[in-house]
Amino acid sequence: MKKHVRNLLLGACLAPLFGAVPVAAQGSGYDIVIKGGRVIDPASGRDEIADVGISGGTIAAISTSPLSGKRVLDAKGQVVAPGFIDYHAHGQDPRSQSFQLLDGVTTAMEMESGVMPIAQFYAGKQGKALINFGATANFICARMEVLTDLRCGQSTSDETTMSRDALLKSANEEEEGRIIAAVEREIDAGALGIGIGLEYAPGTGRREIYKAFKAAAKHKVPVFVHVRMREESRATGMPIAVANELIADAAATGAGLQLVHVTSTALGDTPTVIEIMKGAAAHGVDVTTEAYPYEAGSTALGSEFFSEGWQQRSGITYKDLQWTATGERLTEETFNKYRKENPTGTVVVFMIPQAAIDAAMADPFVSIASDGMVMSDPKVHPRGAGSYSRVLGHYVRDRKLLDLKTALTKMTILPARRLEKVAPAMARKGRIQVGADADITVFDPATVKDNATYENPLQASSGYRYVLVGGNVMVQNGKITPNLFPGVGIKRGAK
Repeated sequence: MKKHVRNLLLGACLAPLFGAVPVAAQGSGYDIVIKGGRVIDPASGRDEIADVGISGGTIAAISTSPLSGKRVLDAKGQVVAPGFIDYHAHGQDPRSQSFQLLDGVTTAMEMESGVMPIAQFYAGKQGKALINFGATANFICARMEVLTDLRCGQSTSDETTMSRDALLKSANEEEEGRIIAAVEREIDAGALGIGIGLEYAPGTGRREIYKAFKAAAKHKVPVFVHVRMREESRATGMPIAVANELIADAAATGAGLQLVHVTSTALGDTPTVIEIMKGAAAHGVDVTTEAYPYEAGSTALGSEFFSEGWQQRSGITYKDLQWTATGERLTEETFNKYRKENPTGTVVVFMIPQAAIDAAMADPFVSIASDGMVMSDPKVHPRGAGSYSRVLGHYVRDRKLLDLKTALTKMTILPARRLEKVAPAMARKGRIQVGADADITVFDPATVKDNATYENPLQASSGYRYVLVGGNVMVQNGKITPNLFPGVGIKRGAK
């Protein structure tokens, strides 16, 4: 249905609700009323004290006059915002989702690495998800399918460490065609784009990546890329060069590009890389980026990130690595031991300059995404539990590096717009508007806080009075509603 026709029909359906009858008299029909909060909708610029009426999982009314309903949620002194959208979340299990939910997140997607097979991913989570979910097609898994006898989904190992052939081998033209065909099969099955972990598969050729962008353009889906972190040249500015490679592919094909976690890949060149992407976007290239608000990254110790030369590339050494199973900082001896004996084990990697984080947090062009890991190890990276609250508490309230409305824009409407052309369902998310899905986060801007730390990461954020997913109250005063799983799969083309 064309957009203007849909809007006309929506307006016709809502006309009796907002016609001659005073808003205050609409009353008893709402399932839930969120009462008296500061309603902020970054998409429209709305910022006022109002009531929000919800019926059947949808926002049915927003009124500065009182509304009444079957259930009333007191939001006085609170901000009523769209639920946060995290499109870079590796933790897709219920425990990880519980931490995300308590951080104000109502939709979390695996877009960087992606999954494969995608149909199995969606089917396995249906009716078992606390929040909404989705994923791209995993390009490394497609390489594994073509170049080895292994398949993703048939092993518990991390695909970034399980097959050296899939990661290091170059594909010939015939194999490239089969890799792209495997990716296109996943897109047809509902994948939201293509996720390419270039850093983890250095054997991936430039022609192969260009073909992936051509396929993405053909199917009108974006490409989410973890850029290469190595080049033959020893010249400075390597992050700039690898970003330019991807921007050129996007410009040449017309495909959308999301350059993931810009701070942990561009490091000290983050301000320049952001400037280049903004310039490309201003000239019509569909390029976006995101970042998390921490000075450390995290990855598998057996991954190609730690191949020969990692210290020179990243500017760090063994003592900058924290083993998530125990919290110990590594030495050369323990690094070699764990990398050999437990390659899928993860480390927290302290390498991101604060100036890079500040640049990404302050810039309205850069959205927020957690890159959260599965919340299992006792010393896992805290970003899976506290990214959004850390932005609101530390960077907005305490440091005043950006204002509240800008922060909410980066957490809601920016990621929604990145995906709504692919998945029409996203056009109803990231907004506090009549007709939008009732994915809503209600928090106290004076107290919202990330409690997860590197020493004690398995601590939920605080300051959230309510979090709603599809009109279901999933969080009330820091407590998750038990035995309720309203999360739905967001698929390509699905409305």
